[in-house]
Amino acid sequence: MLGESDSRGCHRLVEEGQQLVSMGHNKSTGLPQVGVPGIYMLLLCDVLRRFGHDDSRMLAELNISRSGLLSPESRIPVLFAHSAARYAIARCGDQGLGPAYAAALKVTLHGPLGMMALSSPTIGAAVDAAGRYLVLRAPFLAMSHRIDGDRVRIRFEARDDLADLNDFVMEIMLLGLAHMAEQLLGGSLKGGMISMPGEPPAWYQRGRIALPVPIHYRAQDHELILPLQVFEAAPQLADPAVAAVAREQCEQEFRQLFREVNRLSDRISSLLAACPDATALPDLETMARQLHMSSRTMKRRLQEEGSQWRWLLDAELCRRACQSLRHPDVHISEVAFELGYQDVSNFSRAFRRWTGKTPKAWRDNPPVSGSVH
Repeated sequence: MLGESDSRGCHRLVEEGQQLVSMGHNKSTGLPQVGVPGIYMLLLCDVLRRFGHDDSRMLAELNISRSGLLSPESRIPVLFAHSAARYAIARCGDQGLGPAYAAALKVTLHGPLGMMALSSPTIGAAVDAAGRYLVLRAPFLAMSHRIDGDRVRIRFEARDDLADLNDFVMEIMLLGLAHMAEQLLGGSLKGGMISMPGEPPAWYQRGRIALPVPIHYRAQDHELILPLQVFEAAPQLADPAVAAVAREQCEQEFRQLFREVNRLSDRISSLLAACPDATALPDLETMARQLHMSSRTMKRRLQEEGSQWRWLLDAELCRRACQSLRHPDVHISEVAFELGYQDVSNFSRAFRRWTGKTPKAWRDNPPVSGSVH
């Protein structure tokens, strides 16, 4: 078991990590630089295949292989993870991609965080651990809960503007958490429910998909609501010794993610951001020479960090595009040309892949700069 001082140190480390995620946001888009574990992209591929759709184009867009996603170090930039989600949604339509993905999110898939949940003394302690360490798995979200009489309300909030993906992400997180609570207890969540704003989607109205708890639509907030007695119940595999080891592993993962100041990908991101706005961004060969290494070595080292040159370049292009679009007197074609796009339609397609919006739609309703939701 961790002592009181160890527990305080753990909480401080988590707070530092969350602050660093905030500090690491791209200046205009708010996208965190800490990526999403590749295993979650692999799971999306498998669910997409289960619905009868090909995942090869999505992997080609990410410029990564299935074997690459299996690597423990693999992390996909949030920008690309969101593009993959949009690709999958477009293919699956109203088939119920969200609940299918949520059902596939088994506790053991989450590594040390899942092990800590399995071995926690109560469901409430597991939820508390998930909230503290969520940044390791979904850096664009925050999680909180509050006791409301004999019920507990659990909420996820986006740290950044998820745009068209907001309801989809909340659907996955709330249903996924309910499924995992069932797995911890080894039984159903009697008296639990999920509230969602908006109208019931087509898959829900058809009533063919088994859910861990009923969903009530047209609500004010996205919430998982559990009876207090469920929140205080013990998981089947509660084990203080295992929970302590899992917590130490989570702390180690934090250190690796947030305290490695010499990561090549961070140096490249900084160098790209430092390039004057009026000049073209360097290509791979030029950047490698600037770092006094061959392009092959640079690509290999980025791959070892779970990153890629294209991801870093696109993130900077997206940041610059958003920065320019905040100025209403700058024509969209000028933004495209400044970023090296000779064809405005190609720029628009790229921008929509990055943000889920066309340049015009983004300009008409931009997120608040630097906001953390």
